[in-house]
Amino acid sequence: MLDLGSTDFNLSIPSVDASQLEVMSNLLFDEWDAYADKALALPDYSLFLQVEEGSIIGRGQIMAGAKALVIGLTAYGGLMSGVDIINKQLKSTNRFLAEQAQTIFACPGSRATVRKRGGAPASLQRLFSRVQRGELTPDEATVLAQSILSEDESEIPGFLEVLSKAFHECPNLPKQEHLPFNEVAEETSIELINKKTPKTPKPRPPDIPSLHYRVEVWRESKENRKQTKITVL
Repeated sequence: MLDLGSTDFNLSIPSVDASQLEVMSNLLFDEWDAYADKALALPDYSLFLQVEEGSIIGRGQIMAGAKALVIGLTAYGGLMSGVDIINKQLKSTNRFLAEQAQTIFACPGSRATVRKRGGAPASLQRLFSRVQRGELTPDEATVLAQSILSEDESEIPGFLEVLSKAFHECPNLPKQEHLPFNEVAEETSIELINKKTPKTPKPRPPDIPSLHYRVEVWRESKENRKQTKITVL
């Protein structure tokens, strides 16, 4: 299976109990699943969602076999445009997950931290961009693409040849002249005035360890049923 991208989110809100966490995590997964079904032009893929409480820490990941990915990439005519379109669909799907997590767990945007990571389609798109800028030759890009798809290469016989041809045919971007830039950014140090002597902190009572829970919700393919697992950490 190829990683198609993931989203990590941290919502700084009070803890919820295990039953609430399970209900809200399943609701988030169901809405993400429904959005992905409409947004992703892939014949099959898997979804995985993990949510932990303390603050709410979550991770969503989309994966697919190489064959399913190639079907999606080649559905739009040119391979370069297919990579761009599928990558935009994945970004939209992962952005939806982060936004819905904030809505379902009632977390304002100011208290949410989101990190998105691109997977195989994003890596292929970067290779096309580097070939266009002259940073890689088409043959070098093909070798790097093979390393991205290596684990699932046997599922897609002949695809690397098609991909190599696309690298050779992608248009070069015009080179930009770099103008001299002589300005030097100045760093200004700010001194603290009227600095007060820190007070001796009062001793804190010992923390009583509390139980934390993790909910995992996943579906291994579009044909499989959703599964849920709750773990006490």
